[in-house]
Amino acid sequence: MSTRTKQIAGLHEIASGFGGMLIDQFGVIHDGQQLYPGTLRVLSELHKAQIPVAVMTNSGKRAEANRQRLVKMGVPRDHFVDAVSSGEVAFAQLTAKTAFLIGKDGEDYGFEGIRFVKNPAEAEVILILGSNAPRTSLDDYRNLLSGLTLPAICCNPDRLMLTPQGLMPAPGAIAALYEEMGGHVTWIGKPYPGIYQKAARLIGNPARILCIGDSAEHDVAGGRNAGLETLLVLQGVSADQDPATLDPQPDYVMDRFQW
Repeated sequence: MSTRTKQIAGLHEIASGFGGMLIDQFGVIHDGQQLYPGTLRVLSELHKAQIPVAVMTNSGKRAEANRQRLVKMGVPRDHFVDAVSSGEVAFAQLTAKTAFLIGKDGEDYGFEGIRFVKNPAEAEVILILGSNAPRTSLDDYRNLLSGLTLPAICCNPDRLMLTPQGLMPAPGAIAALYEEMGGHVTWIGKPYPGIYQKAARLIGNPARILCIGDSAEHDVAGGRNAGLETLLVLQGVSADQDPATLDPQPDYVMDRFQW
């Protein structure tokens, strides 16, 4: 662990020094199925301290679906200003009207006004919004994408995702594969700057913001690229990881998301 990284036991040790928090959804607030044990206490204490929170997520779904998911899991709606998804940022920038979708079977990503076509030849763009792993393997995606020259937009740069079967290839892995095959990919979400700019505006652009996540590759790198301070929680994709191996190194690290 770098000498610049401070180990803390709980967020209470540093929270009062920040004017706002950008907190990752998957891997910090919940595991995809249920809230982590410390989540409600943390959000309640931040709410009492009037420290605004934006929940950030590399989700191909738009913000409303992520808001609803948090509330259904038990997060009080007044405990976060809003959810900021990479899907929402991408949708706001999208100019194409027809797209070839790569996503999870049966999911509605909320991209109203976009006509999804089964034949890539009829599309203006490939939208990589989700992953169908483990049902669809990376080799399957390689076969699907072979020979295509369409530009692609990856609305979830995560390369790994939490599933009941363990860590599986996420949309970012599919997009990286397409790049390796010669395809052009536009990346939207963490660690790229647009999602941080939107989230910071939502919480009022305070002078000092803390980004909390479970991925050094996305949450720490993205926060640092945006000029913000970072806290990595050793759960989610970083569960049981040695803090000394984190790259890049966060400003703070703690074992669990707790107050």
